[in-house]
Amino acid sequence: MKIISKMGKEYATVEECLAAEKEYDDAVVAKKVEEKALAERKAKNEAMIAERKNAAAKVEEKRQALIEAQKAYKEELSKFCSKYGAYHYTVKGGEDSWFNLFDNFFDNFWF
Repeated sequence: MKIISKMGKEYATVEECLAAEKEYDDAVVAKKVEEKALAERKAKNEAMIAERKNAAAKVEEKRQALIEAQKAYKEELSKFCSKYGAYHYTVKGGEDSWFNLFDNFFDNFWF
């Protein structure tokens, strides 16, 4: 007597057939679990990419605003210097200090 499994293979005993079917079912379940985990990792990765892209767009927007502000500053400074001569100001280390740019730069790196 031949035993035929649901995969279409022939076996000599019922036990062999049941063991093979269980192994096949376990493999199918494992494959589904792996596919689900892969899909979750892919979705998480895509979400991280989208989040990074949005954050980069915000940074770029602020950079463009800084460039425009620098252009406006240079224009006003040029007008002032053309009309009144040199422009002088005192830096006291507050928020207006250019050194804050360096402080922020070095705070972001570990030496």
